[in-house]
Amino acid sequence: MTTPTPASHIPWTVSSPFRMRPGLTQLTTASPITPYPPPLFLRDEQCAAYAEHKRLALSQQRTLCQIGGAEPQVLRAIADAYAEQTGSTLTPDADALTLGLQEDFVILHDEADGMRTRFLSVCFPSNWAPAEKIGLDFAAIHAPVADNALLQAGGKGIIDMAFRQASMLRHVWLLTPNGDLAQHPHTRRTRWEDAMAQVDASGQRLIDRAYFRVERQTTLPLPTLRRGVFFIRVFVAPLVEVLSMNAGRAGELREALLSMSEAVVDYRGMTAVRQRLCAELGGTGA
Repeated sequence: MTTPTPASHIPWTVSSPFRMRPGLTQLTTASPITPYPPPLFLRDEQCAAYAEHKRLALSQQRTLCQIGGAEPQVLRAIADAYAEQTGSTLTPDADALTLGLQEDFVILHDEADGMRTRFLSVCFPSNWAPAEKIGLDFAAIHAPVADNALLQAGGKGIIDMAFRQASMLRHVWLLTPNGDLAQHPHTRRTRWEDAMAQVDASGQRLIDRAYFRVERQTTLPLPTLRRGVFFIRVFVAPLVEVLSMNAGRAGELREALLSMSEAVVDYRGMTAVRQRLCAELGGTGA
């Protein structure tokens, strides 16, 4: 199910050369993307639509998107943090927070051998299966990621900073052939090969069928509980609408795609479409 984000609300985080890197900033720090201290949670006009998508996910495939057990004191801490920021109250139980937050969330336990995921409420994964991440630490979670050397080398410091010391912010962007919020790898949806067949039959450009997807990732350290929480807010909009917001974006995206290693392109499932996307981006006035 699709709920497009207004293109003007999409964070533009594309840069070259593309590298798989941590890219963390403190939530108390302004940046060109967020010129004022950014919030831990986002609450906007899409709140009701996100809740409806999550309600359907829980009713139709709960075992795919809610895994593990969440402790009452951690759920209370999440609800308290939300109330402190927004002034709105959410019941501190797993389903109420799943539906009330626009973010998905993952709870990590600070154990003797490091932080491990013990509860996931992820209705809108970006082509990864939440059930496969339960009980894993940072290194294991990111082991499948292509060109992950920078991430893995900084893993210990990332965990210590983001889940024991201060709330952090990170953005990850993707191109996808469909605008569904939920991109579970085990569900059938429009794939790149489908999009290619559709544009070949219709005479459209591939970029006219592509979507720009961003994960806004934030963290909430709970050191007194020896817990940490990872939040993921998904934005998605038609690519051409996002490109139209600034004349330079098509060129920036083309350069980023060209700078991706073959391993990253394969990891993102774009081996068959990168050349075509780059060609179309080079000729667009969007």
